[in-house]
Amino acid sequence: MLARLEALYLNILRVVILVLATILLVGAIGAIVVAGPMLLSSFQGETNAGRLVRADDLASFERGQSGSGESASSDQPTAETLERAQQADSRLRSAARNIAAYVRAKQGFAPVEPAIVGYLEDNAYSLPSALFDRYCDSLLALTKDLSARPATAPVVDVDQLTAWHLQRFQAAAEQASAQDAAKAAEATQRRITAVLAATAAATLFGLFLLMVFVFVLVKIERNLRFESTNAVASKLKASLEAG
Repeated sequence: MLARLEALYLNILRVVILVLATILLVGAIGAIVVAGPMLLSSFQGETNAGRLVRADDLASFERGQSGSGESASSDQPTAETLERAQQADSRLRSAARNIAAYVRAKQGFAPVEPAIVGYLEDNAYSLPSALFDRYCDSLLALTKDLSARPATAPVVDVDQLTAWHLQRFQAAAEQASAQDAAKAAEATQRRITAVLAATAAATLFGLFLLMVFVFVLVKIERNLRFESTNAVASKLKASLEAG
């Protein structure tokens, strides 16, 4: 009777351990499934600030501005200004030529083109490096539109135009910076969640291995008891037959 109760107890214990091990394994897999995507999604690139630039064309400027016809001075350029203008980006030089040609046609005097190049270059390098090419391309297109304006169109204040254009890119840079900061905070939270999930997965898997080890020990114990009981029964039967 006692042997049967022990066998029943060991069988129940085996089932309980098997169920617990299964639950732990499923939990470990679930934690890994959560940790993986969380960790991968935490690595995101920077916001493309160039795509955030809005209304950088001449028509948009005219809708919100009124030209006064003022322009840059016509002082003679220094040697340093000339050298800097020669080394500037070709798009900035082309934009400066367009501006100078427009002012010459509208106001009858030629502004200092190298000085315009230096001013535009200062604007370009005041922006994040990711916006440099986008700014130069946009500025060149803007000045081409300026050069193509009909002779009867109102005079555009090129100082206001370039300042307005720069503000569009500065606003985009600030917006991109804010979005990157929000992404960084979110990525940090995702990494923390991923680490916690990975820790839980490792813990659950360790407990699963422990349950498997206990399950094997219980099975060995059960087999040993079964063999021992059979051996005792065989000896008892042999003794009875001998008697």
